[in-house]
Amino acid sequence: MEWDQLLKSNRLGCPKEDHQDLNRCRSESERDFDRIIFSSAFRRLSGKTQVFPFPNTDLIHTRMTHSLETASVGRSLGVMVQDKMESKGVTFNVNLGSIVAAACLAHDIGNPPFGHSGEKAIASFFKNDHGPGPEILKELNKSQIADFQEFEGNAMGFHVLTYSNPKKEIAKGGLRLTHPTLAAFVKYPRPSKIEDKSEGISEDKPGIFQSDLKSFSEIGQELGLVEKNGRWFRHPLAFLTEAADDICYTIMDFEDGYKNGLVSYEEVSNNFEEICSFTKDREDLYNKNKIFDKREQVGFLRSKAINSLIHQVADVFCDNEKNIRETKFDNSLIENIKARSIVYKIKEISRENIYKYKPVIQVEAAGYKVLPGLLETFLNAIKEKNGNDKILQLVPDEFKFDYDTETYNAIMGITMYVSGMTDHYAVDTYRNLQGIELPNY
Repeated sequence: MEWDQLLKSNRLGCPKEDHQDLNRCRSESERDFDRIIFSSAFRRLSGKTQVFPFPNTDLIHTRMTHSLETASVGRSLGVMVQDKMESKGVTFNVNLGSIVAAACLAHDIGNPPFGHSGEKAIASFFKNDHGPGPEILKELNKSQIADFQEFEGNAMGFHVLTYSNPKKEIAKGGLRLTHPTLAAFVKYPRPSKIEDKSEGISEDKPGIFQSDLKSFSEIGQELGLVEKNGRWFRHPLAFLTEAADDICYTIMDFEDGYKNGLVSYEEVSNNFEEICSFTKDREDLYNKNKIFDKREQVGFLRSKAINSLIHQVADVFCDNEKNIRETKFDNSLIENIKARSIVYKIKEISRENIYKYKPVIQVEAAGYKVLPGLLETFLNAIKEKNGNDKILQLVPDEFKFDYDTETYNAIMGITMYVSGMTDHYAVDTYRNLQGIELPNY
């Protein structure tokens, strides 16, 4: 793969043309960033769980604040990589930081309510042989069935960004983002069903629904992505998108755990300082003693730890840049940094002390009731068409398709509707449908 082709800024669904208009005040990737941040799907991230559901303080992260922070880290990573590569004589005609920032901003845009447990709850509904899910899918082919039984927020995210609803517009391409931004967004450029899965991280999870394979194929062809057996090797900048997400959720979830009293000050400060020991950030750590409030000290150390990780990740990327383009490197960047053992330690502490925190588990468990309940109610209404007019009236028209003639689209439409809900809206809708709580009662 060659950089000149990898960074071509044609837009999905738009005529091929030269977008490099010097009179524009924003670059193409900056326009991508703006299109994402003004989208309704992005706004709904403010009501979706990062780790701590239904937080009673604005200090705790939602999917939106996590996405904004990831975009900030992604921009720094892209800029730093570009500077390091240009010092080696590799030049670029675009700003890599802007591309990575836009991809990072959207990286969770397809995630359903209730965090990662929401993804599992949706997949479980369609897999459960004792429930209605498999029966609803029986008219689909095996590849289409896999989209639902292996449901992934990453694949839904690409769908949200690129899907143009025929009931709303005839233009194609969804938000019509540039090919490099979309390619940098797709960390797992493969369909839900594949044979002979390789060990490379590009194939770790499903990343593209059957309905979106044509769109990604167009992107891959335009950018010169390497295709192999019906899947692709990821765009080099997707490694940076993944790393920015890894950095933010590892560090920020840990800090949130401290704010909730689940992790001690010593655990947080010691691990953050250890991360900094591998870069020049260690020279600034003495400034911690100028801060008296422990929360502010943790904030200071967090900023230093993130900066250190950005430098370490950029070094790994640049050291492997040629192998990445030649498809010889297909590993997580964060797993190859000098501080990887400390990152693993932080993740393990978070797994035991934060992600297993009772209120977190309680809401995740509720998600296994709420999301399948909503899917069953709405999909049965679409499928049966008898006596369910009132239920169907609750679903916006853009998500309703005829089950008999457009089975895949009908199931995808309802799944997209439910996965797009905020945590509160999903719970409220479920309670209303079950008669647990009614308006004005």
